[in-house]
Amino acid sequence: QARECTVDRSGADEVRVAVIGAGVAGLTCARALARADVRVTVFERARGLGGRLGTRRLRNLAFDHGAQFVTARSRPFIKYVEVATRSGVLMPWRPRILEDDRSWDAPIEEWHVGVPGMSAAMRPMSRAVELQTGVGVHELLQGQRGWELQTDSGRQNRLFDAVAVAVPAPQALSLLGPHGRAFRHLADVRMAPCWAAMMTFDEPIDVGAEVRRWTQGPLTWAACDSSKPQRPAGPQAWVVHASVPWSRDHLEADGPEVARLLLHAFATATGVNLPPPAHLQAHRWRHAFVEQPLGLPCLVDEEIAAGACGDWCIAPRVEAAFESGRTLAHSLLSMVGRSSPAALR
Repeated sequence: QARECTVDRSGADEVRVAVIGAGVAGLTCARALARADVRVTVFERARGLGGRLGTRRLRNLAFDHGAQFVTARSRPFIKYVEVATRSGVLMPWRPRILEDDRSWDAPIEEWHVGVPGMSAAMRPMSRAVELQTGVGVHELLQGQRGWELQTDSGRQNRLFDAVAVAVPAPQALSLLGPHGRAFRHLADVRMAPCWAAMMTFDEPIDVGAEVRRWTQGPLTWAACDSSKPQRPAGPQAWVVHASVPWSRDHLEADGPEVARLLLHAFATATGVNLPPPAHLQAHRWRHAFVEQPLGLPCLVDEEIAAGACGDWCIAPRVEAAFESGRTLAHSLLSMVGRSSPAALR
């Protein structure tokens, strides 16, 4: 299909694509594009990579405050997990699990965690692409010669043949909504928030298992980050996730107050008289979970060479974000006249 946007590259046979967002979907898309000899620039408003596959670092402390682990079911993602494991950025994690009143000695499905933090799992994805972290994209500008980006530092002095938007659906709608009717379907996606509390204890606590999960009440998850492989030595570190209803009820609450409430909820749910934490902090994930997915692997508009991807397209799993980014890359390559690498076919 003919495209309306063709960048003037002064005779150079070069294709440029901008990827907005350096989470799992964005980096997967960027990596696949780069492997097809596309010049890729990734823009990420945060300072680090990984999106919700993130690690919060504070001096000698580290917390996986978003996604806690990854599982692999599809052949492409299994292959990536194998590559990342050989690279030393992923390792198996086999914690004891206590869910309500049921106990397991190890996960039913094999869990893998990033080393030395979850964000490291994306390190192989960031090779061969230009990364601009700490740069938020506020507007996409479509012209006859290509796409321009309006960022924190002003308009980017470059043109792109295509854009891939790999951010939560509400943010993707804001960027892409003005440019194509196909993107109106982004409004059908529902995402849910999650408050996370990060806490450390100078003396190790015992709550019956390294992972606690609940199906009712204010909490859904608590994990001893210190039990994961190759974590920093020091105080015992825990991450606690609030349930979606609780997070919605406290969405605009003050962070320190939320942290205190979740500490109390953790003590109540485990029945343990917890000592005062040495460190206590909360983080709000406004778009943490997918409640109503798009139902397609990605969303594209071939006429304007733009698309969106994310776990919200398929399901609330890291592997879904990987598959969505991979599929969008395949679609964009056909639009800009590049052949897909064999791994994408």
